[in-house]
Amino acid sequence: MRRDAVGAAVRRAREASGMNRDELAAASGVSRPAIARIELGNSSVQIDRLWDLAEALATTPSALLADAEHHLSSSTGPRKRTPSSRTH
Repeated sequence: MRRDAVGAAVRRAREASGMNRDELAAASGVSRPAIARIELGNSSVQIDRLWDLAEALATTPSALLADAEHHLSSSTGPRKRTPSSRTH
């Protein structure tokens, strides 16, 4: 579900910029098929790719993630924080 939210945030930013996927691919260096997989939530976005996409869209990775978080929390309601199960 988080992957879907990030992909949707990329799509919203792309559409707001007036770019199509081919234009975003040319501007970012991320392939069109990769952009499609990210936007559709079929692939997680690597941080380097997120940075490249954000720069091409004249935004920041943190703005894209904030948009994703906003839409995710508004569609699922408030999320409880749970302690990490990882050991440090």
